[in-house]
Amino acid sequence: MDFKNIDSTTNDLFNEFSYVTIKQIREALRKGSLGHYGKTYKLSTQEVCVWIREYLKSNKSKIQL
Repeated sequence: MDFKNIDSTTNDLFNEFSYVTIKQIREALRKGSLGHYGKTYKLSTQEVCVWIREYLKSNKSKIQL
């Protein structure tokens, strides 16, 4: 889904990541937009979900160490 409707994207993110804090989502978006999770070719809901998943995965591995 494209980022044409921010309300729809917000609803999708809330449904997919209801257990994630706003602070974590902001940090995932910040890191993703800076290329921390790879190069972005088109900003989309799918891309943002990838950033959040990668952020959570990287933090989960740090906690388990």
